[in-house]
Amino acid sequence: MVRRAREGFLKIALAPVLAAALASGSLPAVADELLVGAVRDQDGAIVAGAGVAGLDAAGHVLGRDRSAADGTFALTTPTRPAAVVITAPNADVLRVPVPADGSPLAAIVRRHRAADLIPSVADVAALPAGSLSAIASIAPYRVTFPTTISDRWLARGRSVSTVEGLPFYRRGDGGDATSLLPSHAIGSIEVRDALQAPWYGDRAEGGVIDARLFDRADTARAANGDAALELGGQRSALAAASWDPDGARRLFAARGSETFGPLSADAVALVGTAPGATYGGAGVQLRAAGRLYDFGAHLALTADDASTNATRNDGSVADVAVDASGRGPNAIAVRARWRDERGMLGTSDAEHHDAALVFGTSRGNVVRATAALALAYGDEHSYETGTQRGYGVLPSLALDAPLGASWTVHAGAGASSLGTPGYAIARGSLGEIGVAYADRRRIRAEVLAYTEGTTAPTAVNRGFAAALGWEIAPRVSLRAWTLRDGDALDAQTPAYPGGPLQSIVVRRRFDRDVVWLTWDAPTRFDLLLRGGVLEGSVRVPLGRRYALTAGSYLRSDATRTLSFGLISR
Repeated sequence: MVRRAREGFLKIALAPVLAAALASGSLPAVADELLVGAVRDQDGAIVAGAGVAGLDAAGHVLGRDRSAADGTFALTTPTRPAAVVITAPNADVLRVPVPADGSPLAAIVRRHRAADLIPSVADVAALPAGSLSAIASIAPYRVTFPTTISDRWLARGRSVSTVEGLPFYRRGDGGDATSLLPSHAIGSIEVRDALQAPWYGDRAEGGVIDARLFDRADTARAANGDAALELGGQRSALAAASWDPDGARRLFAARGSETFGPLSADAVALVGTAPGATYGGAGVQLRAAGRLYDFGAHLALTADDASTNATRNDGSVADVAVDASGRGPNAIAVRARWRDERGMLGTSDAEHHDAALVFGTSRGNVVRATAALALAYGDEHSYETGTQRGYGVLPSLALDAPLGASWTVHAGAGASSLGTPGYAIARGSLGEIGVAYADRRRIRAEVLAYTEGTTAPTAVNRGFAAALGWEIAPRVSLRAWTLRDGDALDAQTPAYPGGPLQSIVVRRRFDRDVVWLTWDAPTRFDLLLRGGVLEGSVRVPLGRRYALTAGSYLRSDATRTLSFGLISR
């Protein structure tokens, strides 16, 4: 069942649905029945897109609906159903009796661990290392470095990191949320692939990782290297800190939600400190939900200042993004963004700006097409090299189509955003094709081949990757992925300072393998083979609310670390 800390989610989550229905006049006639509810999985995570069917006592279907992005549904039937059947992707079919008192329905489906190639909330809480890079490296094809995370080796290892949708990354020193967040401050992650680069601008051609702070399995945690405490439900506050050898990191974040008739609003704000940097941000998301249409808007403001760094001045960053989206027969999502970064590149003052206006849509329930088109601008000012400026039309298209009951084919192509880090204004392109298999129960596998090309300097990056999720038994799951990646970089560089240019070619390989075995029981064991190093963790429950945790892992500086502590769930 959902944890007690989450027991109030139905009342709050369903309020926008009921309010929207009242405002739009879409409540059923008196003779009809309206059944509302929400779908979550065994870890308490939202289940979107689940089929909901109301049945009478004889098993006949009275009505159908599908859970929305927040997991809620509103089912209208001629008479009150006797039961509801929930059909969710990669989960057991669930039949739930309908309460006689008309109260909202809480449906808890059991997802198969084999489908969780992206770490779930429970997985994140159980992993021995709680840094963003350590968590992201479990997700298929994420190559991690001390300060960056990349989808494969695209864009030469650079990507976009966001925190609760707020962007935090610096061009000057490559620092991002990977180096800003304390360990075990993260509750879950969301992964977006490189074909969504036009939505995020500079650096997003290496993919996007979003760290979710409040989707937590641990409400309180105290260990020998970090601590985290979350208070409240929908209106939450989170404080977290870690004391690594390379410096302490601290974070305070708050979230609030409110409903105004058919409109619901979510706001998040955070401030933090890391070695040589301070950062803060705020974001507001607005949603209006109806029976046929959903509308949303998102405003994000961030600031990241590393100008007080004792060893080098990496300047400051300001980022503004505005989103508007809708759901319906012809829904189009729109995003406008502007980024301003000032700092030092080497010994030179430098500025970087990029902006984009993006249009996109995702259509189809059987064959799904996801498309985006960005009108992009970028410029870079450096004391030594002057100003470089570029404009571009950046298209992106991905198709996912079934090949029978268990097979799916994926194909995509897109143009990378302007502004490859370290190379001023650069452009690139990405093409990929893959095949996936899923038996909808215990096995999920995929194979992906790709090629990427960039200019200024010229680079060609090719590789292939494969991932496997296998639920060996209801409590035992094996997840693994492998990557074989190589690129050739052709650059022009002076033979000596002030001398003529000469061409150099650098060939590099980035091969990665991860194997992850989980025993998911009241006492949970996780074993990881990551980068040829064995890591592991164990969680032992102490009653219903507390658990002991212990783990062993390798830090980014190749130091073996033991972690142990007490958590509250």
